[in-house]
Amino acid sequence: MSSSNDRDLEKVYQDLEEQAVRHTRLALDHMKQYGIEPEGEVRPFLPPSERKEEIKRLPYEHDARQVVTYETEAGEFSALCPFSGLPDFGMLRIEYVPGDWIVELKSLKYYIVSWRQIGAAQEDLTPIIFDDLMQHLDNPEYLVVTTEYNVRGGINTTCTIDSRQQ
Repeated sequence: MSSSNDRDLEKVYQDLEEQAVRHTRLALDHMKQYGIEPEGEVRPFLPPSERKEEIKRLPYEHDARQVVTYETEAGEFSALCPFSGLPDFGMLRIEYVPGDWIVELKSLKYYIVSWRQIGAAQEDLTPIIFDDLMQHLDNPEYLVVTTEYNVRGGINTTCTIDSRQQ
């Protein structure tokens, strides 16, 4: 690799590091307002804006009403706890009846994996994912997004957004 490419790559790394530190500090300052202090090691993480936002779609050209469900296996979906920097592993379930579009699966997989370095509260991820999918599907008959996280501290967290209840 040429030294020019090395410098370009170094600049990218430096920008990501600065953004990760900035976002981590903002999240910790936000929680401090409510008397919540981090315990253990704090690691930098990226903000939700750094997720892969593009989800490709394919036309749904059928008259048949079809329920489409995508569900990750254990360990395939994770993000980082913004207070400890530890991974929050969970299951992501997407269910919808297509309007004009269906999700292209390879791009959905890349989208799901892009959350691994994102620091966000479990309850914040579900509405972001819901909004991203709704934008790309454009006009589904309905869309349901559920995140269910591994038990931590004896608490199981499940978050669901159903477009029929909005």
